[in-house]
Amino acid sequence: MGALKLTTQKFYRISGGSTQLKGVESDVVIPDRYSFIDIGERDYENPLPYDKIQQADYNDWAGYENLEEIVSESQNRMDNHQLVALIEEQAKWIKTQRDKNDFPLNFQAYKQLIEEADAQAKRFDSLNNYKNDLSFKSLPSEIDAFETDETLKDKRENWHNNLQKDIYVEEAVSVLEDLRQHTKNFKLAEASSQK
Repeated sequence: MGALKLTTQKFYRISGGSTQLKGVESDVVIPDRYSFIDIGERDYENPLPYDKIQQADYNDWAGYENLEEIVSESQNRMDNHQLVALIEEQAKWIKTQRDKNDFPLNFQAYKQLIEEADAQAKRFDSLNNYKNDLSFKSLPSEIDAFETDETLKDKRENWHNNLQKDIYVEEAVSVLEDLRQHTKNFKLAEASSQK
């Protein structure tokens, strides 16, 4: 007969801000294939508004030096990466395809329209063929389990293959490396021993 969705509680971040309409905003933003498509809560007719409550008592972690520089370096990598430009082009193309509302009723004209769309889609095949230079391996406990669990082994191999095709994982690793190099040298945790 239908469905009714009710929001009975809201989630607030430590800063006091809700996640409505904004989510958790990233420092590093990379375009994806759905950047221009309305798929989030903010695209609904009556989304809950963003609001704030009193923030929790906390201190910002000051362990990174030059965070703005790290974000800028990531942006430069993305601006100069051919596949990122292609991802953004594909995102715009997907949007135009979704926004089409007029289609010819003539079979030949419709067939030609589909063939043209297929030809345009082929421009983005290189996105599926991309491989980064990262290597992935499972945890030792999982490797031991592979001997008796062939399904787990297949899942991990497929996952690792997919990670090697993932430009976002590659950039995440680059950002983490930059963060590691710009982390102030101090102890995150101190172990104590009692005698």
